[in-house]
Amino acid sequence: MNFDLKSYAKINLGLRILNKRNDGYHNIETIFYPLKLHDDIYIQIDKSSDNFNSVILKSNKSYIPLNKDNLCYKAVEKFFRIFEIKDFYILKIDLKKIIPVGGGLGGGSSNAATILKCLIKYFNINIESNKKKILELALSIGSDVPFFLLMKPCYAEGRGEKMKILNNFRLDYDILIVNPNLHVSTKWAFEKLDFDPELKKEFVLKDMDHFDLKNPAIFKNDFEELVFRKYNLLREIKNDFLNLGAVYSSMSGSGATMYGLFYKNKKDILLRCLDYFKNKNFFTFVSD
Repeated sequence: MNFDLKSYAKINLGLRILNKRNDGYHNIETIFYPLKLHDDIYIQIDKSSDNFNSVILKSNKSYIPLNKDNLCYKAVEKFFRIFEIKDFYILKIDLKKIIPVGGGLGGGSSNAATILKCLIKYFNINIESNKKKILELALSIGSDVPFFLLMKPCYAEGRGEKMKILNNFRLDYDILIVNPNLHVSTKWAFEKLDFDPELKKEFVLKDMDHFDLKNPAIFKNDFEELVFRKYNLLREIKNDFLNLGAVYSSMSGSGATMYGLFYKNKKDILLRCLDYFKNKNFFTFVSD
């Protein structure tokens, strides 16, 4: 059976590191917001005549790992083990990557979640009775994989897995995504974060049900200062956004993607900014 799937990206509206946990992870709070930017994933699932499962990965990008390090591979492997699939299958997965890798947009996690949703559907897994198991499976692949199973605006805390769907949260702005063809390692960002283990921050995003332009400091990304020190180009992009007419700009995740928000009734400002970054040969995408 063949599946033609879209795997969507996200941005973070605010990303606050609250404290470091005993398990080595950090407690965060953020608002995940889905974008229209997406990868395309083609999956073919067939019964196998061999007594083992096969996962065959392809991609249009040479730097994508096509082995057990790929989160899609991990998603298949963990799904088959946890749901005790007895028969053997060949899964051919073709990843058409458009979302910048290492860009703070969650592309790899989104790909894994898209694979999980496909397998849940194919094997008729009852979501309601297996909700806890599915969540634990998603979290074992990556901290923000659970969000991509929902793909709705969400407030998230913990590692990012404790989520509250924000049904009425909507950005009434055009969103311009810019990545200057940089990759920032999330692992590096967390390791280098200058964090006082005794410091315990208070929640500030927990009760936000809309984006408040009057108080932009609430939506600060705690990674910006660290990442900007190493990649000054990202600081420049943020300044360019604001100088060119964006009403707000921030980094998504641990970078290296910046985004700007623009009033919907001022398309000329948006298009001028879009042309500016396109002329620098940066990756650009407009989502509304």
